[in-house]
Amino acid sequence: MIIEKTVLAEVDKVYATCIGRLEGKEAWIGASEGEGPCVCAVDGKTLTLWDEPGGTMNIVPIPGRSGEFYGTQKFLPVFAADDCTLNHIKYENGSFCVTEVMKTPYLHRFDLFLQDGQVYFIGSTLCGKKEFTQDWSSPGAVYTGMVKDDPREAFPLKKLYAGITKNHGFCREDGLFGLRYLITGVEGIFAFQVPKHPWDDDWTVTKLWEGEISDIAACDIDGDGQMEYASIEPFHGSKAVIYKETDGALSPIKEYDIDFGHVIWGGTVNQRPVFILGYRRQEMKLLMIYYDGEFK
Repeated sequence: MIIEKTVLAEVDKVYATCIGRLEGKEAWIGASEGEGPCVCAVDGKTLTLWDEPGGTMNIVPIPGRSGEFYGTQKFLPVFAADDCTLNHIKYENGSFCVTEVMKTPYLHRFDLFLQDGQVYFIGSTLCGKKEFTQDWSSPGAVYTGMVKDDPREAFPLKKLYAGITKNHGFCREDGLFGLRYLITGVEGIFAFQVPKHPWDDDWTVTKLWEGEISDIAACDIDGDGQMEYASIEPFHGSKAVIYKETDGALSPIKEYDIDFGHVIWGGTVNQRPVFILGYRRQEMKLLMIYYDGEFK
């Protein structure tokens, strides 16, 4: 497989990325985790969503609303994100309008999903609070909420689970289990099963693995109809591990040496299911893991 790199835009400390649509065209969005901008590459042009304040951990298209997104700002500095906010972003008349929806301290990862015509929110906080960079004494939590008909309006959040230290990994999984979210931390891998009525019903939370996990991705890369799970371990760690589910339990089947693992993704590239992994020290490689009779 030949991979060609194309530079769409340049952003210092680019962190949050997503792909959405603007006026029927594919749009690639990237935002800085530092005090920097958020930009969009579409139809050969680069548009600016905002120049500041930055501190963006996530941007997600709002289901059913073309040209509208939710994104975080003010996760600044990284160890003191009490002022982090969730914001509504809308593209119209050739420019972006950004409206603060509500304050969401330490909101690190979130997603939006559509069920029975209603848009729901699920999000994870990295921690409860911090006094200094390595202060992990206050674990993070997981929340859900129903997005208002006017997505610029604040909506209540309900705590689904508390007590995940270094609450960092977050992955949406659509598969044999229906829709669920894998969320990871020092305590392991947790699966949050989306119920029929996500606001009113109790969510089933299952611990799939015991042990510190930084990041998680899911993909059936060997084509047997069951997901494999790829992790970075421990927090921003030194190894990537592929797990397979056997008899209802996960088992590690392959390891890769890395340095400061920072992101892992599972999906299809050129019709081949793969995991893509990036790390931020030494050679700072971007790896593509695939299966061809064995994991490569």
